Amino acid sequence: MQVNTITLSSNSSATLTSYLQETDATGKIKNRPLLIFVPGGSYTHIPTEQSETVALRFIAAGFQVAILRYSFIGEKEPLFPNPIIELAQSVVYAKSHSNDWNIDPSKIILMGFSVGGHIVSNYNNYWNSEWLSQKVDSTHDQLKVAATILGYPVISPFLGFPDSATLVKWTNEPERYAADQNVTASNVPSFIWTTQDDQLVPSKNSLKYYQALVNAGVTTEIHIFSHGPHGMALANKLTARNDDMINSRIAKWPALALNWIDEIL
Repeated sequence: MQVNTITLSSNSSATLTSYLQETDATGKIKNRPLLIFVPGGSYTHIPTEQSETVALRFIAAGFQVAILRYSFIGEKEPLFPNPIIELAQSVVYAKSHSNDWNIDPSKIILMGFSVGGHIVSNYNNYWNSEWLSQKVDSTHDQLKVAATILGYPVISPFLGFPDSATLVKWTNEPERYAADQNVTASNVPSFIWTTQDDQLVPSKNSLKYYQALVNAGVTTEIHIFSHGPHGMALANKLTARNDDMINSRIAKWPALALNWIDEIL
């Protein structure tokens, strides 16, 4: 496996780290789907070790994987729309290097956890917008992806996270980045999972976005598990920070998502 990190722009700290397999199990070159993973971290950091462990789970399932390290609070003010632009740059870069990366450019999946889900859900709303294509000097076709996966996502700054003091560091246009309020029929299919009693990012974030997608006629699937703290990742001992983050039922979400992706692709 080759691991490489590129800087997305000379005027930001955003990077894209790729984890690429060169051959399939038979030793033959084979174009793979690509998962671009956008981790959480409250827009202040990224849990690198946990993120790499999640990436390995999808590499084992046959994906090439890239992890986006987007701009944080304090690096850009206001923060938005920079993380969305950086995700767009990542998609364009991956598609333009599809041969080198051994990927099928029509099979790019975006996955976001927590605030990473905020970035991905908003990207899904805006991938075919004129402002975003102009920001990255690209076409709508280049920005389109196949599907998204959202884990315990922040969807809207009006649904319990963040507090008002932090929100002003995010944006002075909060309605623009309330993903549930800006869904269109152009959104690509989405898979969503969360826990009912998430105390940091209330599950109503996921429910509101799911309902908006359904109302727009967008293919979507949602799984709301009854109990589990925020940030469960793979929900097993590989990513758990404590015993409450280990749950054998929730740990089935990657298999559910992978089966769903097979249907979508």
